[in-house]
Amino acid sequence: MKDVQYYDSLPWEVRIERDLHQDGTVYYIARHPEFGDISGPVGAGASPEEALAELREARRSLITVLLERGDPIPEPRPVRTAAA
Repeated sequence: MKDVQYYDSLPWEVRIERDLHQDGTVYYIARHPEFGDISGPVGAGASPEEALAELREARRSLITVLLERGDPIPEPRPVRTAAA
């Protein structure tokens, strides 16, 4: 059975964007495109590392809820390597 640990071990794609607060300070937003822009987990922080850590926690929380409800959970696409 697939559980949170299984999903945690998958090679999720991460996109981190740099943005500005209204006061001009920089912050970062991290997302997994596999979940889509609106419904997926999001992490935010003062550094890319902080945003990524928050994203991991948000992903775990979301996956836990989806598993409890029996809802489908997207998985990363297999990584393709170039043929030699």
